[in-house]
Amino acid sequence: MLKNKMKKFTRRFINSEERKNTRSATFYILLTIAAIAILYFIGIPALGRLASLVSSLRGNNNKISNSDFTPPPPPKFKYFPEFTNQQTLTLTGNTESGASVKLTFNGSPQEVLADNDGQFSFGVTLQDGINTFAATATDQSGNQSQKSDDHQITFDKKTPDLEITSPSDGSSYFGSNQRQITITGKTETDAKVTINDRIISVDDSGIFQYTTTLNEGSNTFNVKSTDQAGNTTEKNISLNFTS
Repeated sequence: MLKNKMKKFTRRFINSEERKNTRSATFYILLTIAAIAILYFIGIPALGRLASLVSSLRGNNNKISNSDFTPPPPPKFKYFPEFTNQQTLTLTGNTESGASVKLTFNGSPQEVLADNDGQFSFGVTLQDGINTFAATATDQSGNQSQKSDDHQITFDKKTPDLEITSPSDGSSYFGSNQRQITITGKTETDAKVTINDRIISVDDSGIFQYTTTLNEGSNTFNVKSTDQAGNTTEKNISLNFTS
């Protein structure tokens, strides 16, 4: 009797599993038919566009995650004169490659693009006296650098004052006691003075002195004063010596 009960239970279990498997198979068959219908009515191109949209969204997410928020370094200018007698100059420098460099010169802005090496240049026209300028750089992501150092260039066309206070041009000297003389003069403060191409020191008041020994006969001295902008004033004196 127990064996009969076990046989009945086994048959019920097998029938139940068969029904489950039949339902699963039916579900997957219907799902396959639905997928084929979607492909038929919507079309493969539409699915391609959908895949392209998904890929585009992924690309946009990558762009957002890879955005550049680091500003470029401030523009750095190469050598330029602090004083000059040239009214037009070219200012050059470097920053991040491809950045837009904005120069503010005497309050007026102008912009150029740095090249692939980060080099840039500006042509400027100086006004009399002190000219001020600084620059910033903006990279291709829109990040702006800090302002560069403030710089100055002084434009000066005036020649320096030069006075030879002693001796007078055409003076004559006699004998060994007068053979050694001192040329004294005054010029612009910070000017460079040369006498016959010898550099002579100038004090804070612009006074200079040069002691020399005269040769027999006529002695000519070329006195030249050059200011920081490169302007020059020259004077010549002739002194006679007879032993």
